[in-house]
Amino acid sequence: MTVQRETSHSASPRRLPDAIADFMCGENRDTDATRAVWGNLKPAMADIMDGFYDSVRATPEIAGKLGDPTKSIPHLKSAQMKHWDYIFTHDPDLEFEARAVRIGEAHVRIDLEAQWYLASYGRLLIEALPALVKRYRFAPGKLPGALQALVGRVFLDMIMSYDAYENGVVRKRGEEHQRENELASLRGLANTVSDINEVALGMATLSHNTRRAAENGQAISSAASELVASVEQISQTSDGAAHEANSTNAAVTAGLDAMAEVLQRMGDIADASQQSAENLADLHQASEQIGEFLSVIESIANQTNLLALNATIEAARAGEAGKGFAVVANEVKSLATQAAKATEDIAQRIDALKAGMLTTQDSISVSRKAVDRGQETITSANERMQSVGSRIAGVSGRMQEISAILQQQKEASQEIARSITGVADLAAENETQLKNMSDALQASNDRFSSDARNWFNADSNRSLCEMAKIDHVMFKKRVVDTIIGHDTWSAAEVPDHHQCRLGKWYEAIDNAEIRAHPAYKALAAPHARVHAAAHEALQAHADGDADTASARLTDLNVASQQVINALNDLSQALQTELKDSDRRRELRDKSRQEAARVEMASGSKSVTITDVSPGGFGVSGLSKADVGKAVRLIYNGTEVLGEAVWADGNRGGIRIMRKDRGSQG
Repeated sequence: MTVQRETSHSASPRRLPDAIADFMCGENRDTDATRAVWGNLKPAMADIMDGFYDSVRATPEIAGKLGDPTKSIPHLKSAQMKHWDYIFTHDPDLEFEARAVRIGEAHVRIDLEAQWYLASYGRLLIEALPALVKRYRFAPGKLPGALQALVGRVFLDMIMSYDAYENGVVRKRGEEHQRENELASLRGLANTVSDINEVALGMATLSHNTRRAAENGQAISSAASELVASVEQISQTSDGAAHEANSTNAAVTAGLDAMAEVLQRMGDIADASQQSAENLADLHQASEQIGEFLSVIESIANQTNLLALNATIEAARAGEAGKGFAVVANEVKSLATQAAKATEDIAQRIDALKAGMLTTQDSISVSRKAVDRGQETITSANERMQSVGSRIAGVSGRMQEISAILQQQKEASQEIARSITGVADLAAENETQLKNMSDALQASNDRFSSDARNWFNADSNRSLCEMAKIDHVMFKKRVVDTIIGHDTWSAAEVPDHHQCRLGKWYEAIDNAEIRAHPAYKALAAPHARVHAAAHEALQAHADGDADTASARLTDLNVASQQVINALNDLSQALQTELKDSDRRRELRDKSRQEAARVEMASGSKSVTITDVSPGGFGVSGLSKADVGKAVRLIYNGTEVLGEAVWADGNRGGIRIMRKDRGSQG
């Protein structure tokens, strides 16, 4: 029976199996002949398989790829028998091609080297040829055709499977090489971004300090200007004080002269007081003598009065002759009485005078003492005034010197003010340069981010570790930029550590081996601190609390370095002991809505591509009966050999087995 070509390809170039079969077998592509050959060969295949796998077990280069032979070899024998049964009993259709591709993929998965892969085909063929010759020993005329059919099908299967194997190996190595290159590039870029942006915090601190220096410089410049004015004012005041000191010194000198005059007058007063005291003493003595005289007069008056009394008595005795004498006696008595009274009055006055003189003496004594104390006080004050005068003269000289020094300070302060103004201007220029540097760094970060997206492989945990480092650095830089006034990011806009890309990836990992690894566990706490510190720093900045914002930035930087270290450790672990856990579930592009055609052995149908992943397509239009069948998906000028792996009656999935090279749909 001659192979019937698929009508669906009447307008398309021949598929690879057809072209190879035509080249090897020409017009002898008779499936009935291969069925007959298989019918004769199949009874011997059990022994052939036993011998083949005995040799495999004895060959370390192959045996090591099979795992536990007691479990793998029975399964491999059964699968290989089904495979040979199909390729000898069917035309080289899609299923034929798909089976060959599966064989090639299987050997790629176990990482079997190409020479042992081809040697396995040779070993089976070497075992099959004698068995087939033995079966045709009674029909030697049919043997050449049978051998041609055997060799043709075996070689067609070998070529198709090896093509898939070679493509698979090349693709696997290419993908691995590309992934490693992209990962290395992404890692290098992440490290570069991390290293370069380490200066961002330093630039932020420098910018903050420069701004403060500029502000302080302006303030100091203003203060220096005020200092110049103050120095000038002090200088003028010092000059005035020097003049006042000179005037005071002159006044003190005049005061000293006046006090000397007062001291002299006080001496005169003391002398006068002394003379008065002496005069009073003499007067007191005279009054004592008068008192004595008065006593004599009083005694005389008393005697006179007594004589007058006696004369009166005698006159009375004389009678008429004594009347004249009595008159005289009365007069004498009256005069004696008056003399006694006058004497008593004088005595009282002298007593009063004496009392007054005593009081005056006491007052003069007190005054003398006061004058003495006044002289002592004036003498002491005079000495102090002379000392003050000397000091004031010294102060006056020093004030003149201070005035001269202040004049020099005024000139120095003016120079300082000019220098500080220059420093403030330079600080402002530095701030402008730092802003330009920050803008240039941000432009570099934008380019780095663009390159990172090109190298990022979303289905690789290692790749996501590196991308998370870049995201993390950009996160920190934005916080820093906001603190120094180069960005506006409010604390309310900062996502928590669950909502960022790193947090979502971290929490979505369900691999128990990864979650149990110390590097994975070490990531959670510092990552949470990074977001908390960022929120607090931005809030403190918004509240005008620069010290707290700076402190939280320091906390952010410390926690950030811990996150970077943990990501590096986790990436290293995913490359070594967690290597088998690195591949993540493939992310699918669900934005596709593209018309396509699916060809199967049973015919073709129209489908719609709904989503795409690196390993397959989601389509609508497959039925449950299509599951497990080889298909050729044709879309947008591309042909893909695949296998329908699932369907629910409406939607389904096609696993990519091979994209045909140079195919046109």
